[in-house]
Amino acid sequence: MKDTFISSEGRIGRFAYILRLLILVAVAVAASWAAIAYFDQWHGGDYSPLGPFLGIVVGLFCALIGLMQFLKRLHDIDKPGYWSLFLLLPGVNVLVLLYAAVVPSKEA
Repeated sequence: MKDTFISSEGRIGRFAYILRLLILVAVAVAASWAAIAYFDQWHGGDYSPLGPFLGIVVGLFCALIGLMQFLKRLHDIDKPGYWSLFLLLPGVNVLVLLYAAVVPSKEA
């Protein structure tokens, strides 16, 4: 099976996981900044909320792709997908992401 960026199937190692998360963060930040810089202007006294809206949409899209990468990484370290629910807990989510980034892969 060919490994795709937007699929939650398969396995990825530590380096690929960290690299993909960094790419997603960079894309989300750059797209949000560009959308806000381009669309947030006063047009004859009217404020356009299109920039923040596009920034939120791109951020959510990148977050969903990041979740797919996290599920691949969990599969690689033989942890259940239910661990992704820890991402909803403030503070714990950072620890779980760091754990997924540093734990070595398990042999299939």
